[in-house]
Amino acid sequence: MLLLAKAERYCANEEQCKTSVRKKLCDWGVSVDLSNKIVNKLVEQGFIDERRYARAYCASKLRHQKWGRLKVIYQLRSKQIPPKFITDALLEIPDDEYRGIMRHVADEKWATYEPTDPLAKRKSKLTTFLASRGFEAPEIQNLLQVYNDDTPAEPEVGDR
Repeated sequence: MLLLAKAERYCANEEQCKTSVRKKLCDWGVSVDLSNKIVNKLVEQGFIDERRYARAYCASKLRHQKWGRLKVIYQLRSKQIPPKFITDALLEIPDDEYRGIMRHVADEKWATYEPTDPLAKRKSKLTTFLASRGFEAPEIQNLLQVYNDDTPAEPEVGDR
C-alpha cells in the first residue's frame, strides 16, 4: 500500500500524533475510512504512540520554545491527546527546571522594558507576557517578587 508507506515515512521523520497524521492524510486526499485504517495500522506498528508524542512535544515546547504548562496543555488537548498522557508528560519536567525556564524568559523580557517606567507598569506587562506564554498565575506571582527594584536608572554622563 503506497499511502501506508508514505505515512510511515511521515511518522519516521518526526514524532506524530493521530490527529496530525489524519490531517496530513486528508491533505493528500485520502478518504476518512482509509485514513482511519492507515492510522490504526501505524499505531499497531508503533509509528504512532501518543504517550511518546506527548512526552516529546512537552519537552520540546518547554525547553526549546520556552512555553509554559498551560499553553502546552492547551495545544496537546487540541490534538486530542488523552489527559493522562499530558499529565504524565508534564510531570517529567522537574519543577526547578520549569521555574528556571520561566525565570530566563522573564529576565530577557524584563531587560527590554524602559527602566524609567513605574515598577507596577513593568510588572503588569511582564505578567501579561508570561501569561501569554502559558505560565500559571501562581508561578508568575512568585516570580514577580524578584523584580522589586524601583530605583530609577542612573543618568548617563551626558544627561547631567
